[in-house]
Amino acid sequence: MKTTSALLVSSFLLFSACGSDGTDPKNEPVLSTGQLSLGISDSPMTGVSHLGLVLNELIMTDAAGVIHKHDLQGMTFNLLDFQGMDSHSVISGIEFPEGNYHDVYITTRQGDGNQSCYVEDGQGRHGLHVTDGRLPVMDFDLVQGQHLSLTMEIDLYRGLSYHQGQYQLNHEGMWSVDNRYMGHLIGEVDPQWIADCESTYSSTDPIGGQFTHLAYLYPNTVTGITQMADMATMTAPERTTPSAVSPMMQDIDGNWHFAMGYLPAGEYRVGYSCLGHLDDPITDDISNGTFVMFKDSGSITIETGSQGGQETVHQCGNGNGGHHGGGHH
Repeated sequence: MKTTSALLVSSFLLFSACGSDGTDPKNEPVLSTGQLSLGISDSPMTGVSHLGLVLNELIMTDAAGVIHKHDLQGMTFNLLDFQGMDSHSVISGIEFPEGNYHDVYITTRQGDGNQSCYVEDGQGRHGLHVTDGRLPVMDFDLVQGQHLSLTMEIDLYRGLSYHQGQYQLNHEGMWSVDNRYMGHLIGEVDPQWIADCESTYSSTDPIGGQFTHLAYLYPNTVTGITQMADMATMTAPERTTPSAVSPMMQDIDGNWHFAMGYLPAGEYRVGYSCLGHLDDPITDDISNGTFVMFKDSGSITIETGSQGGQETVHQCGNGNGGHHGGGHH
């Protein structure tokens, strides 16, 4: 399913181990190697129409402290073209010696609005700076004879901010998973929730009259709505910040839905609010603003399936009759 949900930005990494111990015809040792493929996917945000990434290098350090680099040659693409479970292939079949790799990241070209990374919104084109000029990836082991698949997910609602004419992509909201142990979430949303929330908070007067409907995903330590925090760098001790945030969208039949990709397998809880336009990613807007979490959608279990990537369908309220649609709307 391809949605217009907002980041989640995600990075999809495949590691295929191959090769064997032995010697070449000159009796020199042959290194056991694994193959690395890398793709990128995202979860977008409302109001942003284009996010241009320019990638320089993939950099990773092995257990002996040797730094391995692969030149991405200034690869440029629109991250918003690859949402939810879709991905853009960055590299394919690059061989590295087997072993443990740490301090793994992709370097980016900082933008000034004219060149390199940029964001387009309703007010034009703006430069995009990525924290430390890099997209971080989890440590991993590349094992001979095994195929390891990882995903680095970037949640734009939690990671993308705008200040003084320029966008900043922070590392908050980015995570990596082993694809064998992750799944995708499809949410079917009760239209009565949408109507009731907009009616209850009609006085908030959102910009352009458009409410921002968001799904908030929490770890299973959250057991009710009073423990759900909004997006913030610091929050009240009795509340927990969301692990992921996604916009709710309507398909061509008018059904409300949302999607979150590449979630680690496990137990979660979902919250809903139509007041996303009041949720600043830095500020605790429940304690210090006018943001309210409207509904607790209950607990869910994300399962992997036999090879990872299983889709879990979750109903918010009465859902929408099982029509969770697909594509950009």
